[in-house]
This record gives sequence, structure tokens and C-alpha cells, in this order.
Amino acid sequence: MRVFFFGLVFLVYNGLCVYIGMRVSGLVRFFLPGIKAPFFWIPFALLCYAFVFANVFRSGRASLWQFGTFWIAIFVYLLLSLVLFDLARLLLWVCGKHIAGPRFNAICAGAALCLCALVIVYGTLHVRSIHTVNYQVSITGQGKGLRIALISDLHIGPTVDRVWIARVVDTINRAEPDMVCMAGDIFDGNMDIVLDPAGITSELRRIHAPLGVYACLGNHDVDRISLFQGGGNERITDFLREAGVVVLQDEVRPIGENLYLAGRLDARPIGMSGSRKSAAELFAGLEQDRVLIVLDHQPTQFTQIGEAGADLVLCGHTHRGQLFPANLITRSIFKRAGGTHYGHWQGGRTEGRPRGLQAVVTSGAGIWGPPLRVATNSEVAVIDVSFVP
Repeated sequence: MRVFFFGLVFLVYNGLCVYIGMRVSGLVRFFLPGIKAPFFWIPFALLCYAFVFANVFRSGRASLWQFGTFWIAIFVYLLLSLVLFDLARLLLWVCGKHIAGPRFNAICAGAALCLCALVIVYGTLHVRSIHTVNYQVSITGQGKGLRIALISDLHIGPTVDRVWIARVVDTINRAEPDMVCMAGDIFDGNMDIVLDPAGITSELRRIHAPLGVYACLGNHDVDRISLFQGGGNERITDFLREAGVVVLQDEVRPIGENLYLAGRLDARPIGMSGSRKSAAELFAGLEQDRVLIVLDHQPTQFTQIGEAGADLVLCGHTHRGQLFPANLITRSIFKRAGGTHYGHWQGGRTEGRPRGLQAVVTSGAGIWGPPLRVATNSEVAVIDVSFVP
């Protein structure tokens, strides 16, 4: 079944690449009529598979990785632009206006390239602005208020470097949180591609939070051996502990006198096997009069977490889609799963918890793949928690 799925993806992707190549080659031939086909199609094929090559050739691949991830964004927006212009041409044909020929094809391809370029430039500039989004959450419990800074999905690697992390840390410190929570995908699947690890460690140690900095791991927090083979996460956890981050892997920590913080193992770490405790198993034996906040990378088990007695769950993973129109897809997927792909979510009320389980899902402070965001923000979520008797 898995082979069939990847085979289907391979065929579809290749078909779409051929469609893009044929449309763009028409523009190239219009301006360079004497160009031979191999001089276009060979470089184009290498571009289409740059991301795959970056995963296959693991050593010294930072530049190839960045080049390949840019192609993902170019592929998406060039495909959408070309389809848009072809639909317009089809509409004109239905209306009786037959417009064709090399000149018209070149104009359509050129316009699609320009539109794609505008979106790519905007997304590349926009992604590096770290926004702050604020939430007010009321929980039944005792004690004074609590401010939490939530970040996720940094994907530290060739693109998210020390400079990027410094901007995130500055944004966190300006919020003056009591506690900082990292909801997974802190790294991008291979510690060998992290640029200036000592510098990143020093930046993370600049975080000021009186109650501490805590993290759970995500599906990308795996020190992968190859494209198809996972690894462990020992170097990742050692790195985080050196940076002053408390890593919770199916663990619960008491915070002060009125609060528990739990961190769950990820549901599907890439290339790794094993199982995590259920929410009920993890929370068994906890004092019922304390507030329970849970870090869980993927927002997929709100019902189980709520039934097990949690008050608030903090998640990431979705990136809010990162690129339009993927944000529309993630919205539908996680709504059908009984949760949300972004923002403040509130479940049904139950006995003993009149406000029900609540959740905050952040779009993440970094990126995966293409170093750009369109219709989403890189952000730090600042959550002001008030306790109400």
C-alpha cells in the first residue's frame, strides 16, 4: 500500500512538472528559437529534483537544501498561475474567442512567472517578521495569573539560523513571560545541517522566564540517517538541555503550588517506532485540584486529553498551512479531527471543569521547506492565563 501511494505521488508530481516545463519552454523558445531541447529540459529536471538530491546526499547539503526548498514554493505558485491562465483561455474559448499561437502562449507563461515571482518575493520578506499574538484564557483553579510564551516549529537548520533564533528570543523576552513552552519540531530532522550550534545555544539561553523553559519534541525532532531511515533524538535532547530547556517526554512536572505541566511524546516521529502513553496513563495519580497544562506537538487528540483531566493543551505542527492555499487544507483536516489548525479552541464543558478543555495552536516561529510564508505569520503566542474559583 505504501509503495502504491508513493508511486502515485511520483507519477502525479512528474506529470505536473512536465506540464509546467512545457508551458515555460514555450516562453523560452519564443525568445530563443534556436535553443535545443536538452539545454532546457536537463536543468529543469535537476531543479525539479533538487529537494530529493538534498535528502539523498546528506553531507554538505545546506545550500542544495535551500535551493531545493525554494523550488517547492516556485512549483506551487507557478502551477497555480499557469492553471489560472489556462482556465481563462478555456473560458474565452467557450465564449467563442479562439486565442492561440506561440505569442499568446509566451504571454501567458511570462505573466504566470511574474505573478509567481511577486508571491515568492513577498513571502520571503514576510516570513522573517516575528509577530506576537495574544490570548486570554480563564481556567478553573487557584493561584495568581500566569503568562506563557508559546513557540513551535522552529525547524532549526540551514534556513533558521542564529539570527532567526535571536529575533524569536527578543520577541519572547519583550513579552516578559513567566514560562516559555516549545511545542515541538525545534529541529529539522538532521543535527549535522545546523549552522552555528554554539551560537544558537547561547541565544536560547538568553530566554528569561522565571518558571523555566520547557519543550516536547515533534515529528521532525529526529536525527535522521537518510531520506528513508530515521535515527534517534539523543543529540537533540542533549542540545536542548545544554541550552537550558527542560525536555518533557511523556513526563509531568509540578510548577509551583497549583500547576502541573505535562509533555507528551510525539504521535508519529519520522522514521522512529515506539509508542507513547495514553493521556489517561500519563495523567494518572495527579492531584485533581491542580491545573494541568499539556504540551502535545500535534493537535489531534483533544477529546482524549480532555477526558483525562487536562485544562489546557498547547500545540503546533500545522504551521497554519504556511503557504496559501495549504492553510485552507489544514483548516479542514484538523476541524474534521475535532480540533483546530490554529488559534484558541474550546471544547465542551464537563463536570468539574465548567469551562471545558481549552487549546491554543500556534502557526510556529519558523518554517519547514520553502523559506517563506503566504497568508500566515511566523509568531510567538503569548497566553495570559487567569485562574477562576
